[in-house]
Amino acid sequence: MVMDNNTNINNTADKENEVKLKKFILNPWFITGYTDGEGSFSVRLRSDLNSVFLFNVSIVYSICAEVNPENKNLLLLIKENFHNSGSISKSGNMYSYQVSDINSLIKIRKHFSSYPLQTSKAKYFVLWCEVMDIIIEKKPLTLKGFLKVLSLKKMFPKGLSSKVKDKYTDLEDTVQPSVIQSNPEFTRLVCLNCNWIAGFVQADGTFGLNYTKQPRMKLGYTCQPQFRVTQHERDLLVLNRIIYTLKCGTLVSPCSGRDRYDISVANLNYLLTIIVPFFEKYPLYGAKSLDYIDFCKGLLLIEKKNILIKKV
Repeated sequence: MVMDNNTNINNTADKENEVKLKKFILNPWFITGYTDGEGSFSVRLRSDLNSVFLFNVSIVYSICAEVNPENKNLLLLIKENFHNSGSISKSGNMYSYQVSDINSLIKIRKHFSSYPLQTSKAKYFVLWCEVMDIIIEKKPLTLKGFLKVLSLKKMFPKGLSSKVKDKYTDLEDTVQPSVIQSNPEFTRLVCLNCNWIAGFVQADGTFGLNYTKQPRMKLGYTCQPQFRVTQHERDLLVLNRIIYTLKCGTLVSPCSGRDRYDISVANLNYLLTIIVPFFEKYPLYGAKSLDYIDFCKGLLLIEKKNILIKKV
């Protein structure tokens, strides 16, 4: 993976004007990685007086991105990958791509069965698929099927709403959800697919040029480049697997009262010989790709020692 540093960075910097014009084909593992970071599989229970059980059951796949024209293009590419199903909407400073049509969701399910999720979201995908089976096989839902949905919905992070609990708490406890079989890769240190890592970094990675005071420097500051990936402690193993795959990076424990760990790569040599070549081979998209290009420009200046030079 080691490549000529100047060639890599110069080539990356020259791509800035091409980003908006190029037609990309997303690797399916990239989509899974991005979903592991910014996607969700949700079960919705909405009030419906025409329903036998007063609630309508539906499932949704969604993925979000900050409002930016390049990020919207990325979501359009994902939408295109899923046969142009679903829709993209804007709320506040976020775009959201959502699919709720059951036939389209069946195709999405096939994608994630072939290219499985690698974070704790995988277990919610299993629950989501069980609800999908109930919707497909039990129309209209029987009482047993509806209570099964409640027992599965209860296992999601947000659980059941107070409105649902008021009506069905006693009954839903009588149905036991299925036991989720753990993916063996979730318990051992094995390499990740590189396109998955690129998608995950698209969601939860950052490229920074951090300035700190340094009296010995001409301008009084020094610049420290850093590549980071942040994740909740429940997916600590995923961060270790990224380090294991890239063969570089330091795991940084959270500060007191926080629950998120970081991978940090701040060594200039590692950034030039591992991180830059990696993302040249497994590219980023949307606004994150522009951040990466600026990061590479900064690395080029640092490598050539053209900034913040020491006082004579």
